[in-house]
Order: sequence, then C-alpha cells, then structure tokens
Amino acid sequence: MNEITLELRFRTDEGQLITFRVPAPKDNLTEEEVSQAMDTLLAQNVFYGNASLIASKVDARIVTRAVDTIAV
Repeated sequence: MNEITLELRFRTDEGQLITFRVPAPKDNLTEEEVSQAMDTLLAQNVFYGNASLIASKVDARIVTRAVDTIAV
C-alpha cells in the first residue's frame, strides 16, 4: 500500500527549517492552491516552531511511500 503525504516546508525567523506533514492530501492539488494555503498559514501566524515565528515559505512536496504490513 502506498501512503501519500503533502509536506509544507517553512523557514522560521531564526532560520530553522520546519516541515508540516498533511496525510492523504486531495488528488490533483495545484501549485497555486498549495501556495495560497501556505500564504494563509503565514498570514494568520498559525504555527510556531521552537518559539520562533514561521517567517517564509521554502517549498512543498508530495511524498509517496510504499508500505508493506507484516502480520505477526
């Protein structure tokens, strides 16, 4: 089974890289939709990383992992 995750990567005001993972994102996300969502998160100051403000967007990416469960 494949697991798909949307990773939103930001930089804090102290230069640290912060990654937020969204499991099972909707299919066919556009660059514009993802960019707008990230802009909203920045504008609303929704997240703090290690007491630092999330200051800028770095990138976003779709990550697909193959997962095989072993019954024990």
